[in-house]
Amino acid sequence: MNRIFLVCILMVSLPITAGIVRAEGDKHHGDSITLGPDLLALLQAEMREITVGVQKIPVAIAQGDWETLAQTSESIRSSYIMARSLTEEQKQVLKLNLPARFKLLDSAFHERAGKLVNAAQARDFELASYHYSRLIESCAQCHSLYASEKFTGFANAEELGHQH
Repeated sequence: MNRIFLVCILMVSLPITAGIVRAEGDKHHGDSITLGPDLLALLQAEMREITVGVQKIPVAIAQGDWETLAQTSESIRSSYIMARSLTEEQKQVLKLNLPARFKLLDSAFHERAGKLVNAAQARDFELASYHYSRLIESCAQCHSLYASEKFTGFANAEELGHQH
């Protein structure tokens, strides 16, 4: 039952995500993220933790496990590692070196995780499902713009154009 629900959520969120990525394709402006090894390692560790959390969320929604959903979403909202590990100097480096678009996407991502916390506290299945799909959408949007070399499925999103 849980696997069926997870597959359904993914089937709904992937076409939405693909449409957003394609719609944003014309906005790809070649901004890149260049960080030193220390910050890159922190960012990669953060992404690994987010991946684990994002994988827990649909199972928690499917099981009505509101406590796990709220805790996991709050951990994502408040950042697992970055918020606790960055020195003031590193924060300044990020502020100066991260593209404005990346900062906006990151802010929206963490805001969406906060909305998932609220949906969990309200025990609202429909709202939690909606915010989860939008959370995944923001992951894909950022990855398509800033990590298409790692996530090669996004490498030709611009070439595909809008397809239904």
